Amino acid sequence: MDCDVLIIGGGVIGCSIARELSRFNVDVVLVEKEVDFGWGSTKANYGLVCQGGDVLEFRKGYKRTELAIRSIPLMEDLCRKLDVPFKRMGKLSLIRNTNELERFKKLKARAENAGPPIEPPRLLSREELLEIEPNVNREVIGALYDPMMSAVDPVRLTIALAENARDNGITFFTGEKVVEIEERKLSFRVKTTERTIEAGFIVNAAGVYADTVARLIDADDFVIYPVKGVVGILDKKLGGLVKHEIHAMPRRMGDGHIVTPTVHNNILFGMSMRLSKKGDTSVPRDMIKRALDNARALVPDISQSDVITFFAGFLIFRNFEIGWHESVVRPSRKNPRFVHAMVGFPGVSAAPGAALEVVDILRTLGLKLERKESFKEERRDIPHFAEMSDQERSKMIKKNPLYGHVICRCEHVTEGEIIEAIKRGANTLDGIKFRTRAGMGRCQGGFCTPRVVRILARELGISEKEVTKKGKGSELLKFRSKELLCR
Repeated sequence: MDCDVLIIGGGVIGCSIARELSRFNVDVVLVEKEVDFGWGSTKANYGLVCQGGDVLEFRKGYKRTELAIRSIPLMEDLCRKLDVPFKRMGKLSLIRNTNELERFKKLKARAENAGPPIEPPRLLSREELLEIEPNVNREVIGALYDPMMSAVDPVRLTIALAENARDNGITFFTGEKVVEIEERKLSFRVKTTERTIEAGFIVNAAGVYADTVARLIDADDFVIYPVKGVVGILDKKLGGLVKHEIHAMPRRMGDGHIVTPTVHNNILFGMSMRLSKKGDTSVPRDMIKRALDNARALVPDISQSDVITFFAGFLIFRNFEIGWHESVVRPSRKNPRFVHAMVGFPGVSAAPGAALEVVDILRTLGLKLERKESFKEERRDIPHFAEMSDQERSKMIKKNPLYGHVICRCEHVTEGEIIEAIKRGANTLDGIKFRTRAGMGRCQGGFCTPRVVRILARELGISEKEVTKKGKGSELLKFRSKELLCR
């Protein structure tokens, strides 16, 4: 296959770039080693869109700050067009002593001098803080309020970007790993585990594995240190415990003090961090304890019995030579046709700006970008039963009776939603989970998993033993009940 641009990586950055390039008459292919989109660092974060003053903590001129600020006017409109949930809730940075007060005064002044699109934060007294968030630690002396902090569902956003890009002509290959890149005079020959692709340009958006991909052509002119973070999820019954993101400055290296609502009315908290091995998403007991202790320091009423699960993910970039978490969006120094799109924190927040930056770079490098008259800007999500009014539910059940059959009781996910997710490309349990939330509730799939497996097998025309959690090698069922007794 020949293409103008090959994107390696189907996380939020890669899919944002694919969608932005789908506006033009160019041949674009995206290759993702997982069987679905957004399963790397994209899925393992707080879902926060770090808008506003917090990006100004980083030194002026940093690429990460530039990308985040460029993205601020874009994210809400993007989510609306792609039918993805977006919630503006604001951020409260707790002030515990006079030293922190002075630091936040400086941050406030910096934000006031920044101008649009930054909306300046304001300082709240202890009384003002407790009036709007009565459950926070009462020993604080105030807070800095950033009105622009928002939340999205990172994986649903990534899937939406991929679906919209596909509708606009982008080719996707999932479940394929890039294993070899041969540099030619004006192109690259790329071998995956399934095929060979000839590409004029490569965009390396492989997240935590971007250095591994770059090393294939000796273009790893940056360093990735995989820093693992652990985050906890609280039961939805505590959805009203806090209304804003609650944050405090860490008191020791490797800690993050955050308690925040999500767009789905869960609350996430944590995190504890440490240098780890790529791919190691285990959740050690000591990291769980630190994450829970950090959360209780902000909101004392959080109880361990209210925790439904923990998960681990990676801060995908940390380069001591050029600064903590600094992003790299530029052509490789070795071959300018190989473009790095390495965005660590602020990740999801910077995705729209990073996509525009990559398009600008490709245009500068000589890629002819002629706008496509037929570009479809909008995409409709799967109708979600849990998000409908009673009247809407009645209409949907009349239209499709399978919407009257609830499969996941915790999240109120119906058979109709699951079948629609399969039609759109979900072929694993995790593919269903991230599109519909089946299995994300209090019981963590204890009730619905067998039912989802049965539906997947039926709709895909395979046996239940062939259904996987996240692709080959993750099959759930090895034998039918009592099958071994009959041998």
